Amino acid sequence: MKTLEQIAETTGVSVSTISRVLHGRDDVNAETRERVLNELRRAQYSLDAKPTRRGRPSLRARKTRRIAIICQNHADVRRNPFSAPILMAALDAGGPHASGGQMGAEMISVDWPGEQPAPDALNDCDAAITIGGTSSNIEAISARIPVVTVDCYLPGLNADGVVPDYRAGAFEAVTALLAAGHTRIALTTAARKAGDGFEAQIYDGARRALDLAGVTPFEHFTAGYAATPEDGYVMGKRLLDVPKEKRPTALFGSDHGMLGALRAAHDLKLRVPEQLALVGVDDIELGRYSVPRLSTVRVDKEALARTAVERALWRIQFPRAAVCRLVLDCQFIQRDSCGTKAKSI
Repeated sequence: MKTLEQIAETTGVSVSTISRVLHGRDDVNAETRERVLNELRRAQYSLDAKPTRRGRPSLRARKTRRIAIICQNHADVRRNPFSAPILMAALDAGGPHASGGQMGAEMISVDWPGEQPAPDALNDCDAAITIGGTSSNIEAISARIPVVTVDCYLPGLNADGVVPDYRAGAFEAVTALLAAGHTRIALTTAARKAGDGFEAQIYDGARRALDLAGVTPFEHFTAGYAATPEDGYVMGKRLLDVPKEKRPTALFGSDHGMLGALRAAHDLKLRVPEQLALVGVDDIELGRYSVPRLSTVRVDKEALARTAVERALWRIQFPRAAVCRLVLDCQFIQRDSCGTKAKSI
């Protein structure tokens, strides 16, 4: 079967125009549409001869929909404690009983690194889910098939996004720290930014908790960005190896960063949680086995994946509906590293 690129070359139109014809879009003139449809038929693309209510042919519904899970590099995703469960849950979400009894899905893995051309595998897919995708390839995918992004939402692109409510999770975590008497709280994964990115949400949620409690932010309230254990260790040493009166009594940031900070506290002979409380974000598996166990804001990674697959199947049926941002709840999980009054889990 010819690729969409080959059909575009034959008909003298762009790939995005071919995609618009396939999806029955209004913004293609009648002559161009008919030329493209004739070439698609010659290339044996499956088209329903019966017109839709708008008078255009529609794609014949397959018994099983094919959804691509697109990552820049699947091997890297599988090694990441946060993204690996999302990928595995998305792969498992297909099948005849996916989406609560709706049409099932065949899930395929597709690597698309950087600015390289679109993989040929997308030609036979009905929709795509991206994990860690860049805005450029998301834009390119959405010109061909419906797209759902996981753990991010990019306004202005024609793609739905499924994201955790980090803002509410940060608010809950910092509220618990305040209830335990912590006022010198340092954020190691946050920044005052516009939009709904991870750093901005963590900052907004934490700052709202402080403001409602009438607490002035600690002088090192936003301490930087610690995304790895090494970053967390270096930042932890910098923040904690100071006189007691200048030292934060609580650190809040990514799980990876907090695991590094936990080691820094150990090396400085600071007791956790007696002298220092630590709270992470993401609930990666390693945090459940650290000593002490890491308190965290849990992100339901399996729910992110399932919702993304359900949305992709829905989007195939309703391609013209407005794109949206789907927000899933986060949950503060109290464990040993955070000396709050909350019940231990």
